[in-house]
Amino acid sequence: MKRTLIQIHSIAVIAVLSMLTVVGCSGDDAGPNPAPACPEETCIQSGSFYIDVDLTEQTGITVRHVDTPDDVLWTTVGTSSILRADNSPQEVTESRGSFTFDLERESKCLESRIEAFEPTDQGAIVSGTFDDCELTFTITFEAAADRRLRMTAHVVAPEGEPESTEISLGWASDKNERFFGFGAQYNHLNFKGKLLPIWCQEQGHGRGLEPLSELLNAASPGSAGTWYSSYTCVPYTLSTNGYGFVVENTEYVEFDMRQDESTRATTFSHTLKAQLIAGESPLEIIEGYTEYSGRMQPLPDWTQEGAIVRSYGGSESALSKVTELDIAGGALAALWIEDWAGTRQTPFGTRMWWNWDIDRTVYPDFEDMVSELNGLGVRSLIYFNPFLADASEKPGLERHLFAEAEEAGYLVKNLEGETELIPNGGFDAAMLDLTNADARAWIKDVMRNMIGLGVSGWMADFGEALPLEISLESDVEPESYHNQYPFDWAELNKEVAAEEGVTAEHLTFNRSGNAQSPSVARSFWIGDQLVTWDDYDGFKTVVPALLSSGLSGYTLQHADVGGWLSVNQPVVDIELFRTKELFQRWMELNSFTVLVRLHTTNLPELNHQYNTDDETLLHFARMTQVFASLAPYRKTLMEEAASKGAPIVRHPMLHYPEDANVYDLKQQFMLGADFMIAPVVDQGATSVSLYLPAGSWTHLWTGQQMGSSDQGETITVDAPIGEPAVFYRTDSSWGETLRASLAEKGIL
Repeated sequence: MKRTLIQIHSIAVIAVLSMLTVVGCSGDDAGPNPAPACPEETCIQSGSFYIDVDLTEQTGITVRHVDTPDDVLWTTVGTSSILRADNSPQEVTESRGSFTFDLERESKCLESRIEAFEPTDQGAIVSGTFDDCELTFTITFEAAADRRLRMTAHVVAPEGEPESTEISLGWASDKNERFFGFGAQYNHLNFKGKLLPIWCQEQGHGRGLEPLSELLNAASPGSAGTWYSSYTCVPYTLSTNGYGFVVENTEYVEFDMRQDESTRATTFSHTLKAQLIAGESPLEIIEGYTEYSGRMQPLPDWTQEGAIVRSYGGSESALSKVTELDIAGGALAALWIEDWAGTRQTPFGTRMWWNWDIDRTVYPDFEDMVSELNGLGVRSLIYFNPFLADASEKPGLERHLFAEAEEAGYLVKNLEGETELIPNGGFDAAMLDLTNADARAWIKDVMRNMIGLGVSGWMADFGEALPLEISLESDVEPESYHNQYPFDWAELNKEVAAEEGVTAEHLTFNRSGNAQSPSVARSFWIGDQLVTWDDYDGFKTVVPALLSSGLSGYTLQHADVGGWLSVNQPVVDIELFRTKELFQRWMELNSFTVLVRLHTTNLPELNHQYNTDDETLLHFARMTQVFASLAPYRKTLMEEAASKGAPIVRHPMLHYPEDANVYDLKQQFMLGADFMIAPVVDQGATSVSLYLPAGSWTHLWTGQQMGSSDQGETITVDAPIGEPAVFYRTDSSWGETLRASLAEKGIL
């Protein structure tokens, strides 16, 4: 019966093929790329892709690319498990930006059956039914670009029946396949064997580190996070089987990679939109993917000239830091004046007043301070987020933005039509409704005023906490808009800079984002790590987060030097403070990334800072000079990121894809194609082991050549504080340039 249905549609296939830019797959020459050998009546070409349905062998759907017609790019496992669907309600709980989903749902419709395969004007369409329910489905294939094929799976319920609330697409895998990417991921790089939810939310604090996680969850359920919680919601993976795959939906998505023989992508919708990306190398796949995600543009030159140091406590404190670092020989690019709108004390430490107006009790001379800093060649950065807090009790209040926005109807409302207040660690706040054009214009005016006062940018914090049981100005469903909100927040910030004509010199850094946020965000940082060495939520999560996000289009990504969250709870015997050694090692790591930016933590007085003692200050100054010396090289990398999507911080697989040993590397990275860095991430260590792929590598600090021309090898190298393990390819002119620059500065 199934064979007969395909034969019936073969006549339509042949008729339409003659009218398409599409050709049949009979093995004839299709121009510069020969078509693969496959049955003529079951193969259709869309752009540079061949789609084949072969039910006689029960292989289901197979996709090839014209550049490699003999290689299967992507295929399903038979026909019965291609699609699954369900119309049961989803169970979601939320608490101050943390969300919990039911991960062990059982779909009702499991047995899909293809009944037709025929061409369309742009590609092909597969249609069918389910053997175990009354739903019908279609899967449409259309080339989106030379290396991107769009697949749209749609489930239709009988008239009068509820629509499906969940749809799942499955395809073939194998036990050796590895899946990388998925935005900023902190605890894993390869996700084969994992069930991974994709949803923008709080990263969480602790993430399984005990007893901290238990304590935080008791105070606020879910706030400790899990191994998979992330500020980014990027449903994209780079497979070692030679393809990329991205789900376009902004609804909740999960990837089930637990089975050896198959993988599934599920979304809470009755339509799943995805793209398959072809490429002959990981870098080529990333290039194809970032055509979709968008590519980040080079940062202002001034950001590469030195560190961005957090300053607080008034103009005198800010100016003293400039003098201090100048005396120490440090390279300073900007002061990040996070407390410009004032601070408050909470049980979680010092927090900002989320009322975006200058606090004149702290900065009565704000404009003069910014002007003086600019005169010294030091930029001023501040802080914004899309929340507003009731500031009626704030000392020295001049403008009450929460009251203004609430009266104008600019804030997200609950289902009763009242302002939705979200707990935020010691106080409540409301989110701006970014679907409201007037609200966007209003907050842009607030930002525009600060640009007019001379600031060069800000941290564009948050964006991931939009609740689901709310009412928005537009008719978009919150379940679909939640993961879109971070994009709109970044886009709004970009628009302000463009409207003021300062795009080239303006810096913003976002924490949250979705798959297409790189097209609008200026830069990212990986969020709020603990001031610890652990691999739950501490220092050891930094490199994995940089690598995974870089593979996902977040090319301009960095971390808070030293982390953010410290804990002082002696009553329950939890005290976590940043040590001198941790700060120094973290600084060394960041010196080989795209930005060096300090955070003083939520409890500054209890944590080691860059200037706590002379030794730390001199080490900090030394590493800022190393960072500044790499500015010309990073400039070329940022141009490459803008043109091809290649990240600045790179996993070695991007340059050594044939070396099986590189795929397991988790705590070392490459800066571009020329440098290999293995930061010290273990407390008390003065040496580090790292893997050098085949070739000659030169040790930055000694000039000693190491490595084997025949094969990669693991070595152990001394790495005292101030000299992290850094190598460059011996034939790299950039490596020699860096050594010469450091020698000129007296560092070598």
